[in-house]
Amino acid sequence: MVTVDQMNQLSDLELDIYNYIISHRHEVINMKLKDLSTDLHVSSSMITRVAKKLGYEGFLEWKAEMKLDQEDKPIQNKRALNYILDYFNRVDNKEFDDLIHQAAEIIVNSHEVICSGIGLSDAIAKFAASLFNRKGKRTMYSGDFSSRFRGMYDQNDCALFFTVSGETREIIDCIKDLKKYDIKIIVITNSASSTAAKMSDLALTYYMPSTKNGDFYSSATQVPVLYIIESIANLFIEYGIY
Repeated sequence: MVTVDQMNQLSDLELDIYNYIISHRHEVINMKLKDLSTDLHVSSSMITRVAKKLGYEGFLEWKAEMKLDQEDKPIQNKRALNYILDYFNRVDNKEFDDLIHQAAEIIVNSHEVICSGIGLSDAIAKFAASLFNRKGKRTMYSGDFSSRFRGMYDQNDCALFFTVSGETREIIDCIKDLKKYDIKIIVITNSASSTAAKMSDLALTYYMPSTKNGDFYSSATQVPVLYIIESIANLFIEYGIY
């Protein structure tokens, strides 16, 4: 089973290869490595390298596991669903649980939590703030960090940012400003290689395909993000917050 840590080791190109194979798994299990490399316009060795980074001996073993998985679960072959099912398979392990516990511990030990995002992530930030408050943790939503910071936040607070690309300029600027006051930064984003993830104290990633439409990232499903938020909130009771 592919883990979050293994996904973090993939480069952007390798992640594209992984996403293509997952979304076309029903075709890939019947393809030769040479044919797949032709379709992807990459070398066979590149695909093999991705397979090895994911813990397989090579492409053949990866393909065999996908075939067995398909036989065990002869269900919908919709690509979007494949991505979502693959995500839940990836996070069904102790590694993911540990990350969720780390996030929950930072949040519950903070005096105040600030949630923020832009675009679709803005709506997700509002949902997170609402859920955390309902679960007993004082949380505020902020759609504008352009105002002054001094005297408003301190090192006992925590900021939770939602950003698909992890490269949104406004979000990056906010993180830079808040870090001046030693505020804990948690970022929920699509890739650990993004700027926001690298600047954070803790990054929770989900690795879902995202296409750019004009100036906005619009296609990445937010199902994993909602799951992450609820998983964190459900742990509050373990820390005496309810």
